[in-house]
Amino acid sequence: MPKHADPVERRRQVVEALYRVVDAEGLDAASLPRIARELNATTGLLQKYFHSKDELLLFAQDQLVEELTESVQAVLNQEGSLQDRLHKALCAIALIDNAARARVWLAFAARAAANPVLLKRHVEGAREIRELCRQVLEAAGLDGQNAVGLAALVDGVTAQRALEPQVMTAEVADKVIADHLARIWGD
Repeated sequence: MPKHADPVERRRQVVEALYRVVDAEGLDAASLPRIARELNATTGLLQKYFHSKDELLLFAQDQLVEELTESVQAVLNQEGSLQDRLHKALCAIALIDNAARARVWLAFAARAAANPVLLKRHVEGAREIRELCRQVLEAAGLDGQNAVGLAALVDGVTAQRALEPQVMTAEVADKVIADHLARIWGD
């Protein structure tokens, strides 16, 4: 790792290293020294950007949410039917094309159950997903209350994608989401 780098880029590199460690070894293994080894850097260098593992975890969780939000916004800004765009957005949220990132999401979700700060941020992200679903459903003239079920479906698909990617393949995940939306749309 070069000694001089843009702080924003360096923080991104640290988060990516954290994600790799979490994917391979779990969140408990993601200590600052272990992440430093992943980056071929020193713990001291990491501590210039993150003073503690908790600070890094909060930042990384925010980055994951930002990454997902950007993906969803890009999909929603595309051409196509509301049903098709919602389908693509839900697939992006469920990380169907990235089982490794789904494992990271699941690790953060599990950690949130016992960490009030992570839980608050997780709940805020879930609320945003439900609100997005509600808005799209209502724009299509459908019952916005289905948003809660869609968010739960996406969480389940993401968890299964993380835990059993050989069963919940990207293709199966896509079909599960598409079939559920077809039932809501009455297709």
